Amino acid sequence: MSGRPLRTFAVLGFATTHTALAAEQLLRDLGVPVTPIPAPASIGNGLCGIALRLEPGDVERADTLLERAELRVAARGDIEDV
Repeated sequence: MSGRPLRTFAVLGFATTHTALAAEQLLRDLGVPVTPIPAPASIGNGLCGIALRLEPGDVERADTLLERAELRVAARGDIEDV
């Protein structure tokens, strides 16, 4: 049985659920594809349960948009996913 190959994605974590949901909505509205996922323990402790998964090539744009909107990313990292 062959599964889909794993790919590397960037993950952004947030201190509050409110911030995570606001960031998701903002990025989607501005054309940055994101997928909400459970916050992986590998990116840090003390985060809300929601993180955003995005393509590594979209991170710089996402950072700029979130900074302008004053939505603070509390943690970041990479994961492998399908």
